[in-house]
Amino acid sequence: MRYAGAGTDRTYAYLLVDHLRWLESEGVSFESVGFQDLQRYMGAVGAEVPIPFGSPWRVGKKPYGDSALAGAASCMKGFYLHQAGLGFDRELAKELNLRRLPTKADRSRSLLGHAARSMASNPLARRRCRRHPKMLPDGARGELQSVVSSLRDGMAVDWLSDGGFRAGELCGLHLSDLHLRENAECGQCRGPHAMSVTGSDCPTGRGRRPNGRGGSRAGLCAAG
Repeated sequence: MRYAGAGTDRTYAYLLVDHLRWLESEGVSFESVGFQDLQRYMGAVGAEVPIPFGSPWRVGKKPYGDSALAGAASCMKGFYLHQAGLGFDRELAKELNLRRLPTKADRSRSLLGHAARSMASNPLARRRCRRHPKMLPDGARGELQSVVSSLRDGMAVDWLSDGGFRAGELCGLHLSDLHLRENAECGQCRGPHAMSVTGSDCPTGRGRRPNGRGGSRAGLCAAG
């Protein structure tokens, strides 16, 4: 499949095509899709579901991660609610179109969150977990190294652990940022060190906290 869109549209398009191919492989017609069929599909791509999900799907590929599962759940809900608006699968839409009480985090994220009485809920999505702590637990580095699939990923784990880089700083690191000799010309540190990216040179386009020296690459010093 080729799709000319970009961003979220492209992601949803590929997720939807994968779902429609799964329906075809399971012999489920589009008009007869039920909520349990959607649960089975989510289980087939990697979600934890309370029912058997049938034949293996995406053989030889890794299951979806949390972000992809959340995207698939949103895609499924939006697609079938749209179909219900056209007159199809209205019973399924009733099972998908649920509401829940807002949490403290929901109220904080919204401008008028203090006045919200309910929030949209997706029964296909997993419950949100608390964010991971900023510091890794003991032994986490060894476990990560045992599951990485390439030398590049292993190097990223080592550098994030040893150098104290943020993920965005490591992704924006250039060869010229590595000052591996004593008394480098930058004058930031006497010993070998690396310069982290700031401002417009960051590939994600996100800014960095002020460092007091100005310039787009006058970032923080991470001594080695």
